[in-house]
Amino acid sequence: MEDKKIVLFIIDTLEVGGAERSILEIASRFSEYNPILVSLFEGDALKQEYIKRGIEVIGLDFKSGTKQHIILNRLQAILDDKNPQIIHATLIRSCLISRKLKRKPSVKLINSLVNNTYGFQRYRTLSPVRATKLFYTQLRDFMSVSKVDYFFSNSETIKNTSVRALKIDTSKIKVIYRGRDPEVFIDVDADVLRKDLKKLNETLYTCVGRLIGRKGQLDLVAAFSEHLEKHPNSKLLLVGEGPLRNDLEAKITALDLEEKILLLGQRDDIPEILTLTDYFIFPSYYEGLPGALVEAMFSKTPIVASGIPENLECINGDTSLTFKAGDIKDLVSKLNEATDILWEKKLQLAYKKAIEDFSIKKIVNKYELTYDELIHS
Repeated sequence: MEDKKIVLFIIDTLEVGGAERSILEIASRFSEYNPILVSLFEGDALKQEYIKRGIEVIGLDFKSGTKQHIILNRLQAILDDKNPQIIHATLIRSCLISRKLKRKPSVKLINSLVNNTYGFQRYRTLSPVRATKLFYTQLRDFMSVSKVDYFFSNSETIKNTSVRALKIDTSKIKVIYRGRDPEVFIDVDADVLRKDLKKLNETLYTCVGRLIGRKGQLDLVAAFSEHLEKHPNSKLLLVGEGPLRNDLEAKITALDLEEKILLLGQRDDIPEILTLTDYFIFPSYYEGLPGALVEAMFSKTPIVASGIPENLECINGDTSLTFKAGDIKDLVSKLNEATDILWEKKLQLAYKKAIEDFSIKKIVNKYELTYDELIHS
């Protein structure tokens, strides 16, 4: 039996995030390729899950400030030992490092574009110092982008931003969405969880995402405080972890909403939580391809989301309610409207869209077919 071709994935860490979980869900389903994953820096929350799913993991565990030549030496030794046909790097530090590896002409280098890194919205949210640092990163990215053979983009929005910011040839980019397994959202038993999270006749709102500024959770807390004035029998669950936790806790305490807004931290029972959820709220300022939004579509949960371009590749006015990102009054209005409209048709259309565009089996097939095309080009 012929050995499978090898894809060497390179990523910054294995902490819980959209890119890290996406690689896990896709690579663990490969049939034609053998995935090996190298994580460069400290952080291995998902390592055991990768191993459990049959993926070889090489954790280098470098500290964040490690000199690049030290990282490159270790990475080059792995490349020479494993002899992959494809190198596939994700997230900006890993992508920049991957471009400095010495590789045979037959070994193809792919970089994934997973965040709207250089979009106008991101620059607008940064301080002058941080915006200058980001622009320096953009210049480094631009100067080395020609070394990449091909790009996978999470969305059309990210593709367009990257073409503009980095001058990438559009023929070298393919949009492949993040996928989810629809079967895990079918016939979910949430009775045990119900006792802890949802009281009788309580309306449950859920937001899933890292606790960081661009995800908009502070806006949601402020809006939910106003929403409670008309809908007092409501509760908000914030699912995820991140550096914004302390700020969120302080705001929730200041508003005296400890019983109405719960910080659940990182969870592995999202299908069960969504089964209990009456409305899914997604207030991001910018995204990659919003996997949490796709999960809500598969779970047939009513969605209220910011009308940013990345979200609008998944939803629209026929499937969901949208509001202007950062506009708390508009968010309050849409939260109130959500309780008054009929959702059945919207949910059917959202589920149909999810099945057509985001089913994990289709995404895996696109990955492997594109790898084949690239190897034989």
